[in-house]
Order: sequence, then C-alpha cells, then structure tokens
Amino acid sequence: MSSHISQEKQEQAQVIFQNGLSLLQQGKSEEADRLFSEAYLLDPKNADVLNLLGIRSYQKQEYRNAIDFLNQANQIAPHCAPTLSNLGLVHNALFEYADALHFFNLAIKYAPNIPETHNNRGNALKGLGKITEANSAYEKAITLRPNYAEALSNQGALLLESGQTEKAITLFEKAIAANPRFAIAFNNLGNAFTQLENYEDAFQCFEQALQIHPGYLDACLNFGNSLKKCKQYTAAIDCYQHALKINPENAKTFFLLGEVYYDTGDCDLAKTYYAKSLEIYPVDLEAQIALAIAQIPKVFKSAEELGDSRNAFSQQLEFFQRNLQHQSGSIQSDKILARHPFYLAYQDENNRTLMAKLGEICSGLAQPIQAKLGAKKELTDISSKIRIGIISSFICSHPVWHAITKGWVNHLDDKQFELHIFNTNGVEDQETEKAKSRVASYMNCGTDIMVAAQTIADHKLDVILYPEIGMDTISKSLACLRLAPKQIVSWGHPETTGLPTIDFYLSSQLMESADSNDYYSEKLITLPSLGTYFEQEVVEPIKPDLQNLGINPNTPILLCAGSPSKYSPVHDHVFVQIAKKLGACQLVFFNFDKNLTAILRERLQLAFAREQLDSTQYLRFIPFLNKQEFYGLMREADLYLDTIGFSGFNTAMQALSCDLPIISIAGTKMRGRLASAILDRIGLPELICQSDTAYIDLAVEFIQNRNLLNSIKDRIAKSKAILFNDLEPIRSLEQFLIQQARK
Repeated sequence: MSSHISQEKQEQAQVIFQNGLSLLQQGKSEEADRLFSEAYLLDPKNADVLNLLGIRSYQKQEYRNAIDFLNQANQIAPHCAPTLSNLGLVHNALFEYADALHFFNLAIKYAPNIPETHNNRGNALKGLGKITEANSAYEKAITLRPNYAEALSNQGALLLESGQTEKAITLFEKAIAANPRFAIAFNNLGNAFTQLENYEDAFQCFEQALQIHPGYLDACLNFGNSLKKCKQYTAAIDCYQHALKINPENAKTFFLLGEVYYDTGDCDLAKTYYAKSLEIYPVDLEAQIALAIAQIPKVFKSAEELGDSRNAFSQQLEFFQRNLQHQSGSIQSDKILARHPFYLAYQDENNRTLMAKLGEICSGLAQPIQAKLGAKKELTDISSKIRIGIISSFICSHPVWHAITKGWVNHLDDKQFELHIFNTNGVEDQETEKAKSRVASYMNCGTDIMVAAQTIADHKLDVILYPEIGMDTISKSLACLRLAPKQIVSWGHPETTGLPTIDFYLSSQLMESADSNDYYSEKLITLPSLGTYFEQEVVEPIKPDLQNLGINPNTPILLCAGSPSKYSPVHDHVFVQIAKKLGACQLVFFNFDKNLTAILRERLQLAFAREQLDSTQYLRFIPFLNKQEFYGLMREADLYLDTIGFSGFNTAMQALSCDLPIISIAGTKMRGRLASAILDRIGLPELICQSDTAYIDLAVEFIQNRNLLNSIKDRIAKSKAILFNDLEPIRSLEQFLIQQARK
C-alpha cells in the first residue's frame, strides 16, 4: 500500500468513522465495528480510528490487538493523552502494571487534570503493591471530580484490603450516592459488610448489584462467599451454581464450589470441583495446592481413608512442586502462602517431612515479597528494651488467647521488653482493649500481605512471637517471611510449621516426650511445667435443662467435648467398648458443625451396629451451650473423656476447674499429650493411660466405683490451684528471649 493517502480517502474514512461512532452510541456495536474496520482500510493513519479500534479490542478482551492499534496511534500523535491513557488501561488488564504506570505518567504529563487517568494510575500502583501512592492517585482523581463513583469505590477497596473497613464503607456509600446504579460499589460494600460479619446488609448489597447487572459474575461469586462465611452452605452452593449459568466455563466458580464442599467435609466433591477448575485453567497454582490439601479429610469416614489421604497429599504436593518449577512469569504467591494443611495435624503421625516439603515451597514463593521489604533489623543496643512483636488473629476471647498469648501480654516484664501487637484482621472485644493497654503499640495490619509485612518490618523488631501458625491464613503467610532476626511459634496449633523462617518451637517440658525433637523442623524449646501462664476464669455455672438436651440425669454422663476432627476412626471402638461394659451410660458429644458432626455420628453409629448395639441408647449429640451452661453440664457430668491422639487443653483446664475427672492417654506427639500434661502437673498420673484398653477399663472402673470417683474429685478440688497463674514459664521465656535478642 502506498504511504500516501489521498485527501478524498481521508475524508471518506472520517465520515465512515463518524457513522460508526453514531452506531456505537445506539448500541449497535457489531455494525459499528465493521465501519471502523472499513475506515481503517481506507486510512490506516487516522489516529482517531486507531484509538477507537484499540478501545474496541480492549472491550472485547483482545488485548494484544488493542496494544497494536494504540501503538500505531501513538506513533502518529505521540503526545496524545487519551492514547497514552488507553495504553495504560490495556496494560493494566494484562497485569503489566509497570508498563501501565509508564503510560499513565506520560498521559498526566500532557494532560494533568483528567480524573480517569489518575484513577487508572491508582489501579496500576495498587497492582505494583505501592499502596500509599495508589491511595494518593485515587485521592487526586476524587479532588478533580468529587462525585467520581469509580475512584471512590477503588479507594474504598484499597482501604478494605488494608483493614480499614469502616472508612471503606463510607467511601462505597459515597460512590453509590454519586451513582445509584453502580453495581461494582454495591459488590464492594457487600464484601465490606461480610468482613464485619454483618451478613444481612451484605446479602442486600449483592442482591442490589445483581438486580442492576444480572450477569455480574463477581457479585454472584462474592454473594456465595458471604453465604459460605455465614455457614449457609446450601445457599452458597446455589449461588455458585447460578454463577455457572452466567458463565459455565469459569474456572473460579468451580474452584469456589471445591472450597465450599471442602468446608462442609465432602472431600470427594471438593476434589471433583478443584479438578474441573484445573481442566479449564491448568496453571492455577492456588487450585493445585487446594486440590493437594483436599486429599486430607476434615473428619475421616474410615481408618483406611486415613492412610490413603497421606499418600495422596504427598503425591499432589510433589506434582505441585514440579509444576512450580516450570511456571513462567510472576506468581500470585500470597493466596498460595495462605494455604495450610490444617487437618494433617489430626492424624496421629509424624508430619515433619510433609510439612517441611510444604514449608520449603512456601518460603520460596515468599521470596519476591521478601525482596521488596526494607532493610533488615540491626541488633538492639544492650541498654534498650527488647522489641517483641506478637502476630495473631486471636487477640480476643479465644482459646489461643487464653492458653498462650494473654500470659505473654500481661506478664512479660515491661522494663525489659517492649511489646507490639499486630492483629491480622481478627475480631476485637474486651480482651483486645485490655491488651492495648498493656503494649507499646497495637495495630490491625489488614489482609494485604505486602502491606502487613512492610508494616511489621518497619517496627524493626528483635523477636517475633506467633502464638499459632495454621489457624489463621494471614499469620501463616507472614510466617513465610523473615520479618525479625528471631522468629518463634508456640503451640496454639500443635504441629510443626515446616517453615525454614521459623527458628524455634515454644512448648513445655510436660507436653513433650523423649522423641519430640524428631517431630519439629524448628528447634524445640521446652519451658517449665505447662509452659504457659493460664488464668483461672471465674464462671458462675448454670445447670442446663438436661431433659431438653435429651440427657437423663440418673444415667452416667461421660462428656466427649472434642471437635469431630479430633475423633479418629482408629479409636471408635473405645466408645463402643465402654458402652458395652457399662450398659447404661450416655456419651455426650456436641454439634460443632452440622456436616462434620454428621460424618462422626454416622461413623459411630456403624461402629455400634457392628457390635449389635443400639447407638441411640448411648450417643447424645447436643447443641453448643454458652459458657455458664457448659460449666453447669461439667458439674453434672461424671467423667470427661479426653480425645485420643489430639488432646484438648482449654477444655481440660475448664473440666478440672469444675472438679470433673479426666481420663487421657499420653500420646507420642505433643498434640496428644495436652490433657495428660495437665494431669501430670496436678499429681494425678493414675488418670493417664498408655493404651485404648487401659482407657476403656479406667472409664468403666470409675463409673462402677463411685467412692473412687469421688476421691478423685476431692483430690482435684484440693490441688487444681497449681495449674493457674504460674509465672515460672514466663520467667523462663524472658531469659530465653534475652539470650536470643542479645546474641
């Protein structure tokens, strides 16, 4: 084609282009596109035509074509701010944020007062993890146009990810006031209300978003996510199924169906949906790691399933690791870092090798985040206080707080230690307020890993204490990074982390066995006694309505208060044999979760049926009680049967507070020795068994020998005080922290 285009053709192309614009405004996009192509063939150097072809390609998600057209337009008119801004927009869509930022900066240079450019520049900066600069860009867009709904909503989304939920809500509401038909703002507001667990308002927002835009896939999926978080699982599944009608080939929808089915304990369906997600989008690493973790059931249906699940998890982990090595380009690592095989700990096996393999993967994935963090901490001057960071989602009335963290916050010597608490977006209550009054600083570090990590790194800590790693996704992700010279985890989740970034595992002398070092990737530190300062809570027991709960007060009550996951099928025969030997007795379990409890109940019913016993004569599954009624039930119960293999700590302490005798087995791993350690401490080793048979026989003996049972209750009443308010572990921890910080 000749480089010279006649004026006649140029004018003809311009007329056709204008006709195309008119058709586009009428919603006749296909006819308009034909005219734009015709205009381009007549005059390929018309910058207006090139620009619009670029925008139309962008709208059709043909991003490389869009860049080609816009680059041609930019060569013809190199200082055209709309062209430069459009190039930035396409690079944003391709997640090429550095390139996008370059073009937005150029666009602003030539036209500094276009609000859209500043808003889109904010999106690019957010993509690059430059949160403060992104916020400023949105702020500039809003200053130029105060009722700019999109910028208000984007700034709100940024604050929401930073844990500033209330401020985010204000911005979303302003965006909706500016544009009552802005479905995206309703969707974002629904996410904010979900974060605050204000579910009814969240549901209304998602419904509003879908009324405005019935095909709004993200709003449909977030509606499902909100329902899932609210534990309305059936409704969540309906939402995701509706999303499949909007787009039957969306990998994320299948992934979320996998998530909800894993939450409800249906591993088979979870694995099916994760696999379907990967069929559509095979390079999705989050779906790959989710599929690996889904090999581990939350509650086992049989003993055979236990061994099979470990092998399948190991194989999937190796598959994931191989895929990772062949992955090209940047990886969205924060979602993968958050994944944790929480229920692996409920298998009474040595998990060190499996956890170390996952830990190696996670620490490798965390390296790009680590590289962006500021300078490392220099050792604190010996005359200064040692700066301790506590990272947790449970700075509130929660078992981890009561068992571990509260003792640190209230009793570490504030003359020697300066405490800084980083709440990873957890619930706040009266315990939180008390914690704030005890520490040098307290902050909610939000859910954005990069922002939270930089916030913590900026505090230049000497030591970081994690009360647990595994229960909270944000803490788990942060633990994959090196944010202080020394990093320590405690037993809130009683399992090794496998992470090379965690130096020490803080446990207790009474909880560990001779072989314990073999179970940890970290260096094991055993503090004296129970290793923790535990306050005795003052609770006024209220006697529950036993008859209403289906419990006969005249028949022995054996309390089984563990979560369904703690009951391994290997030990189901224990309950059957106790019932068989005693005859009349009631084994009282709790309805922790409808779906998970159903798996346990069905498994136990089968175990009883195999011995020709009617399970309804012995098994009781009752609703959760409030604390006062739970204490009242423990006062009425005859025995507390500790879970075998994964023991209970807080519940055991509460039982002994009520003088309720506990029968336990001292397991080989720390997680199987929590209650037995407490019994050892209180001087009641005769309540600690070494086998299932001994456990069964002891339970039967106590129920059949009331004098013996009452003598144990008397001994508990006289000696239980030793369990509480023990400062020796705190003083020992202080010495260890000083030693590590001054090295």
